[in-house]
Amino acid sequence: MPEWQQPVTKNRSEVLAWLGAADKGAAHLRERASAGRIFENIGDEWIAGVRLGRIGRRKGRSKPYTATTVRDYARSYDNFLRPEFGPFAADDIGEVEWQMWVDRLSREGLSRSRITTHVAVASAIYAWAIVPSRRLAARNPLRLVELPPNDEKPRLRVAFAPEAEQLIDALEPKDQVPYAIAFYAGLRRAEISRLEWPEVLDGKRIGPRLLVTRAKSDAGRERRPPVAEPLHGVLMRAWLRQGRPLTGSVLETSVMSGKLSTRATAAWTSAGLRRITLHECRHTYASLLT
Repeated sequence: MPEWQQPVTKNRSEVLAWLGAADKGAAHLRERASAGRIFENIGDEWIAGVRLGRIGRRKGRSKPYTATTVRDYARSYDNFLRPEFGPFAADDIGEVEWQMWVDRLSREGLSRSRITTHVAVASAIYAWAIVPSRRLAARNPLRLVELPPNDEKPRLRVAFAPEAEQLIDALEPKDQVPYAIAFYAGLRRAEISRLEWPEVLDGKRIGPRLLVTRAKSDAGRERRPPVAEPLHGVLMRAWLRQGRPLTGSVLETSVMSGKLSTRATAAWTSAGLRRITLHECRHTYASLLT
């Protein structure tokens, strides 16, 4: 018998022990494979990639998420999804568990739009994980989850030019700036928050147009809405208040928290005026254009 065909050992008990260990090892591997990775391990890797721009939208040729979307998705994952489902194996969280969670959030009074965001984040995590080249999860259980009925109130509030002027005049100077930009230039909340003086100034004066360099969509970038006369005055006063800066943020207060709205509502109530939101100010901008 050639040497390569000769048995490695003649000890039968040793062979049986080796075969038994192999069976146990294979069973352990099968058990671990069936258990899969836990949700927070997959989610942590996904959100880290989103923050770094390595993981983009599945639609739109894998373009990176916008800064606003990244912030909203991170808040949703850190505050809702990870605390609720983090320690569980991703494949053990089925449609029933996700549906029960969505229904509970709805009963607790969370708006449909916020629930939709949470579901979108979870679904994006699974969609990334089930790609054949990763196989971190077997399927996406969010596809069959039913969202609560639409509870959004229609945004039909429009303030025409005379009322818009009264609403702005009733505010503190620093609070006038974001509302004037929304009223007279039609910028979104996030665009207002990111607006800087180089995008407003023409040399060392307020320019005739704003420059929107960071917008929600590609179509909205690099647009140049005109600076209406009422907005010019508000921006000029803000520029002088800040010492005529050539760089830095135009705003003197944050528009990304509820404090601005609280102060504005109190001022308008005191003046006998009807409240309006930043988003509704954009309806006024559209009406002024027509």
